[in-house]
Amino acid sequence: MTLQLVTPPVVEPVALPDAKAFLRVGTAAEDDLILQLIASTRQRVEAEIGRALISRTYLEALDRWDVPGRIAANGQQFRLLMPPLVSVSSVTVFDADGTGEVWNAANYFVDTQSDPGRIVPVSGGFPRPGREAAGIEIVFEAGYGPASDDVPEALREAVMRLAADAYLNREGRTERPLPMAVQSLLAPFKRVRL
Repeated sequence: MTLQLVTPPVVEPVALPDAKAFLRVGTAAEDDLILQLIASTRQRVEAEIGRALISRTYLEALDRWDVPGRIAANGQQFRLLMPPLVSVSSVTVFDADGTGEVWNAANYFVDTQSDPGRIVPVSGGFPRPGREAAGIEIVFEAGYGPASDDVPEALREAVMRLAADAYLNREGRTERPLPMAVQSLLAPFKRVRL
């Protein structure tokens, strides 16, 4: 099972002018550094909460559907990684000789309201791959939306505060604990894993 980023987000949840205003930086001398910190702290926030902030496209390759913790309702629902789910572009199932066949979208329902989103067969069940490894490929879009304003304000503030913390504490330690204010902002968005 692998998850690959196909199309990265085109914007960050925090714009450079907003970050500079928060940091009280009035020059352009460190713009590149601030942009880098915004991107890296967005990635850290996403890792902490298990969610995509800005919409992007993923490709997930699976060996089979019955992945522990991802299959539900007696094998009739498959949970996708990286909520919130926006859409599923395609589900391709490969036969033993490696020929892929796109599963007709009329044969499954995409539940974008659940957290995480799910693929649910309309009738029958999931198509069985013939290939033992990476026999299923799912292309899907996840994130709160394509613009920074689509991201919940608490998550945008968490990215800004974490970027500011990294900017102000450049002593070379690669990973500092999350500040309490950031932990509080992230808490309602953390995915509960059972």
